[in-house]
Amino acid sequence: MQDFLAGVEPFKRLSLSERQRLSAVSRERRYSKGEMVFRTGDPSDAICIVKSGRVHLMKFLEGGQASTTCVMTSGDTFCCLPALDQKPYPVDAIAATDSIVVRIPTSSFQTLLEKNPVFLKDSLCLFCDRLRQVEHKSCMAYDSVEQRLAQALLTLSKKFGSTIPLTKHELAELASTTVETTIRVLSQLKKQGIIKSSRGSTTIAKPQLLEDLASS
Repeated sequence: MQDFLAGVEPFKRLSLSERQRLSAVSRERRYSKGEMVFRTGDPSDAICIVKSGRVHLMKFLEGGQASTTCVMTSGDTFCCLPALDQKPYPVDAIAATDSIVVRIPTSSFQTLLEKNPVFLKDSLCLFCDRLRQVEHKSCMAYDSVEQRLAQALLTLSKKFGSTIPLTKHELAELASTTVETTIRVLSQLKKQGIIKSSRGSTTIAKPQLLEDLASS
């Protein structure tokens, strides 16, 4: 466990003894695809890290429409705000694939924040970056569907590379649109040679053209 934490933000710069103490109280849990890691309003009793697999942070809107706020992959720490204020989880966390999640007790995390100024700074920088991502997604609501999907694909490419292993349904939830509209837009992008698609994945073939669309 301590070797895993040594490669994860914001735990990289902790001392060996500090990581050993965290490892001693941390627990791994396996989640099947579709299983809830936690629900909106649950007590924030743990800081979570994806060890393997993929976890989506989601909000369910009136009428049942799902909106994905963040896609968490191996090495990603979530959920950020409850780690600081210890208030309930603000979103649902759902395993998008079979996943392993490391759970660190919030109390242990809080103790480190209080005792280690460098760890506090690293944590705040990480969490501020996540908040910027959420803020940017909120601003995307005023963009066209084409722009939102282009931005979503570019953001995902930073995690996965040029081939993005999300279904069209998952891309629709990330771009806050319907599956039908997502299929239509992706078909247009495919005809233009900007992307290639196969069942369950999308490959960015011409990233510059996609960036031009995202910022148009």
